[in-house]
Amino acid sequence: MPDNFIQDGLIDAAPGTVALKKGLEAWALRQRAHAHNIANAETPGYRRVAVDFEAQLMNTLQNMEEQLTQTDPEHLPGDLSDLEHLQPQVRQEPIDPNGNGINGVDMDREMAEMAETQLRYMTGVELLKRRYEGLKTVIRGSGQ
Repeated sequence: MPDNFIQDGLIDAAPGTVALKKGLEAWALRQRAHAHNIANAETPGYRRVAVDFEAQLMNTLQNMEEQLTQTDPEHLPGDLSDLEHLQPQVRQEPIDPNGNGINGVDMDREMAEMAETQLRYMTGVELLKRRYEGLKTVIRGSGQ
């Protein structure tokens, strides 16, 4: 039995854990995109970069729910390969002719979205932390 059976087979195989980890990756990428946009706000012809993830995650989770039917609550979840292969999509937006007159970057929008992304990331970290703390409590037992 491999040393990482518990980690890989039981803990990381939970759809919630995989979704949270994918979310953290996407939100970190989105933060980098916002920073890149802000750094290039004065660059003529620069095209704003955006990261799409949440809609793709929801579609993947809905498809998994439709495909998987647990006949017993004690069963482990089935195939998570769609979720594990989920990648955020980075796209360049067209330059808005009504924007700042230089390119498609609106600093107020970037700052607001950056703050929202930071909150999502921090929430995801807290949820993942609580998930692992709960597992640690179960492993150790409630008496310790």
